[in-house]
Amino acid sequence: MSTTRARRNAITSLSWARVLATASAAGCLAAVLTSPALSAAASERLPTPPIAVASASGWGKAIKIPGIGTLNLGGEASATAISCSSAGNCVTGGSYTDAMKDDQAFLAVQSKNRWRNAFEVPGTASLNARGDAEVEAISCPSAGACAATGTYQAASGALEVFVVSERQGRWAKATEVRGFGSLNAGEYGEVDSISCAAAGYCTLGGSYLDGSDQFQAFLATEMNGHWSTAVEVPGIASLNDGGHAQVSEVSCRKPGYCTAGGFTRLSSTVYTAFVIGEKKGHWGNAQQLPGLSGLNVGGNAGLNALSCASAGNCVAGGSYRPASGTQAYLAVEMNGHWGNAAEAPGTGSLNQGGSAQVTAASCPAAGACAAGGFYLNSSGHLGLFLTSQHNGHWGKAEAMPGLQTLNKGSSAQIYSLSCSSAGNCSGGGYYENSSFREFAYVITESAGHWAKAQPVPGISSVSAGGDSYADQVSCPSDGHCAASGFGSDASHRGVAIVVSRT
Repeated sequence: MSTTRARRNAITSLSWARVLATASAAGCLAAVLTSPALSAAASERLPTPPIAVASASGWGKAIKIPGIGTLNLGGEASATAISCSSAGNCVTGGSYTDAMKDDQAFLAVQSKNRWRNAFEVPGTASLNARGDAEVEAISCPSAGACAATGTYQAASGALEVFVVSERQGRWAKATEVRGFGSLNAGEYGEVDSISCAAAGYCTLGGSYLDGSDQFQAFLATEMNGHWSTAVEVPGIASLNDGGHAQVSEVSCRKPGYCTAGGFTRLSSTVYTAFVIGEKKGHWGNAQQLPGLSGLNVGGNAGLNALSCASAGNCVAGGSYRPASGTQAYLAVEMNGHWGNAAEAPGTGSLNQGGSAQVTAASCPAAGACAAGGFYLNSSGHLGLFLTSQHNGHWGKAEAMPGLQTLNKGSSAQIYSLSCSSAGNCSGGGYYENSSFREFAYVITESAGHWAKAQPVPGISSVSAGGDSYADQVSCPSDGHCAASGFGSDASHRGVAIVVSRT
């Protein structure tokens, strides 16, 4: 990762889950926990059966993305995003370093279960004059029709946002998000999420630095194949007196009907989570997530997870700060109305160390969702939890099955969850061994039963030299998933990896 991207992530990214998970020293963890940009979280206290344990997973062996070695002459590559439109048809992307040690953005396509060679994102060579580009998010509503977004560093040194589309299996050239440069007067942009309800109907969001050195949240929308001009999130100005707002998640289930969420700084001392909805192609105004102000008396909340099963039926999660520590929350939208955020059921008893957060959620159907996150146990080590929603009711969060056996270090994380149908989900992240090396894992739910977390099959072969993690998971149908991530080969070169479940 370049110095520019590292600085950008440290200042504006809401990936606090990863920051917390890698801060294994007690002093470092304490410092991170006081950061004012920790995400928010909530959940309804409704009992359902506990998480059970299943058996086989069906995951194949991890592979290095074909062709990435030819591109990655600088020795640092990672696949940070993946989306699958159907079984065996996926697109992944991320970054690699070229011979000049510059960061470049790449994509790789899987068609009929076969991964093709990775390639530099078309058009980014001319955009990325200063050598700091990466694919940040991908959405594929159908085979051969995808959209990807990311960042690049222009000749001026400004960090800008690009979007690139695939139609009928052909990728166009990446272009700067329309109007983004005008918003980004402070030359520090970031994009965090993209979601496409159908081919040519997508929304992306992130943040930019305005001319007053304040971070503002933005959205850009594609309708019928045409991207509108990027705009500041409607209504966010009244919530962002502290000058630090960002869209962290977008979810679109029907053209013209999307939901976005993120965090904003209400004042110099208070961060909170916001949500905003689109109906018939028109965005409403951003609103603070209902119920959060009563929970967040410590003034440090945000939103790290958002998934919509259908228009107006969504789940959001993150963390909030009560009088001390941080707690995980979930909030539910039904028929276009958000209920109050509440502590994720069961996380209070798990969170003996005073730090918990929802970091991933997926909703394949209204009232049937899965969510996961982390908590700090009484020994100061991070554990992971999973919880499920059945018929609109959240069960009690349970420690991730099998993780305790794997996780001999002090840190672990779940980065992504994807559910193809109710009770059929997969997730991924990393755990630490006793030598504090990070290892990628996957976990699978079938017919409502979670199997034990397992190391990504074959990870020791493709990541013989160091740490690894599973960054994103996408499950287009039951029993079929793909995950992308990072590893380190025997020469300690970063490699981009994928693994499939068939």
